[in-house]
Amino acid sequence: MYEKFFGLDELPFDGLPDNRFYFVGNCQHQALDVLTTNLSRTGSICILSGPSGSGKTTLVRMLIRSLPKRMRIIAIDDPRLDEHMLLATILRASGVVATSFESIAELTLKLRKFLERSVESGIVTTVILDEAQGLADEVIEQIRLISNIEGDLGKMINFLLVGQEDLIENIQKPMHKMFWGRVKAFATLQALKRDEVQAYINFRMQTAGCHDPVFTSRAVSSIYRGTKGLPRIINSVADRALCIACDYNRKTVSSRIVKKAIEIVRHKRSLFSLGYKNFAKHLCLDLFVKLPIILCGMLVSILTFIAAYIYLYNNIDSVALESLLHKDQAVMAEYHRLLNNMLPGRNANSREIALFNNSVKESVFESDSVDNLIKLWGYTKQDGSKSSCADLASHNMQCVTLTKDLSYLSVVNRPAVLSLRSDDLTPFFAVIKKYGPKESSIIMGDRLYRVKTSFLEHAYDGKFMYVGMKLKSEDKIEDKLRVEEVSKALKRTSLLVPELKVDAPSEKKDLKKVFDRLKNFSDENIAYSVMDNAFAEGPYLDKD
Repeated sequence: MYEKFFGLDELPFDGLPDNRFYFVGNCQHQALDVLTTNLSRTGSICILSGPSGSGKTTLVRMLIRSLPKRMRIIAIDDPRLDEHMLLATILRASGVVATSFESIAELTLKLRKFLERSVESGIVTTVILDEAQGLADEVIEQIRLISNIEGDLGKMINFLLVGQEDLIENIQKPMHKMFWGRVKAFATLQALKRDEVQAYINFRMQTAGCHDPVFTSRAVSSIYRGTKGLPRIINSVADRALCIACDYNRKTVSSRIVKKAIEIVRHKRSLFSLGYKNFAKHLCLDLFVKLPIILCGMLVSILTFIAAYIYLYNNIDSVALESLLHKDQAVMAEYHRLLNNMLPGRNANSREIALFNNSVKESVFESDSVDNLIKLWGYTKQDGSKSSCADLASHNMQCVTLTKDLSYLSVVNRPAVLSLRSDDLTPFFAVIKKYGPKESSIIMGDRLYRVKTSFLEHAYDGKFMYVGMKLKSEDKIEDKLRVEEVSKALKRTSLLVPELKVDAPSEKKDLKKVFDRLKNFSDENIAYSVMDNAFAEGPYLDKD
């Protein structure tokens, strides 16, 4: 395949269920939050709907992981069942014997006793029915009756119905009015927008080990148009496009390659590939059917515009209207505010915001931020290519990745690459150069921005990576570090970590004892941070 050609660790668009590759966009995040909240309680009926290929099944897998561990999950994938089979399937999946000779009333009684025992043991049962748009009306009514089963602690079972848009139409029938009233939450997965498709592709490529842009902007637009933003189809098209690019020995995927992939995956062919007769047929259809309709529409639009212009010109006093606007300060203030939003470069403040938002959109590859971080240390490659962590070994340096709170940067005291997410949950990266309680400085691309620390705390995704010094196996601490620098670093770290109680060294021979004690501290990163700060080499967050 194409993994080695693009430097990938694994296939990025394989389509197999893997939680590492699950892209949580704004729509997915909202759906996951709504369903987790409602299904964590008993007695809930929830609906998850969306077009085929929008990622419903994958979201359900993520949902199961986020539900409490005391939850018993029963998954039913085949909607072709009746009321009797529904009850029997739930009981059998729970380990209770249920036969086809028992009536619905007998099975319901068995289920009630089982649920009572489960609730007493602190276990909540949730039934997930996939492809629920195919459920019979009688089964939907049976679900409502089962959800009504109550004990001393209230209702005892949850249901999640997962299906395509037809599911909503089915349960809106007049016969299901009571069922509709019992539904606690509706979650809908929509197709990805154009920007989300870009973020989705970048996210999966980076997860697979590629940190450089492979798909051009026009290629992403072609994928968006050809797949309608549906993740399942995006996976197929992107996978095929990478195969074609590998065959052509191209390191980037162009729009032309994507269109070729769409032709193969979606069986969409151009007019010229349909043959002479079909081509002539489609050409006549366009000329004699579609073109007149388009021209008529354009004529109606032009006539409407002319009529509106003549009417407004003769009936509205523009001078009086303008003077009225100028007199009303509130209207003028809102007018200027809207102008600033629509015209980003109209003043210095909005221009800076526009540049910042543009930098966020362009900072989606971690490799760019890693290159900027290494440049802060004064290292660049002579051939102009991007530096990476692999280039640091020869300089006695190393990359360290931590999953810590943002405040842990004060302990590390090094510039770092932060993993961040924008308000629409698109991942991006930035290098933090200065970190303060109220204000910080970050680098995105070739620009330095001063931002509020509260913004970074809001956008921070829980992980950062920094560059620190590295001791060789044959190096001795006594030869590499000075006593006064170790004392200073130890004092500084102790102020930030009060539970760290290690006496400062007074002479060279005490250094090894100090670091032996540090290594036994509960946080193993503390010892390295003290040593790294004691080197007093390279950039630090508390120094200009």
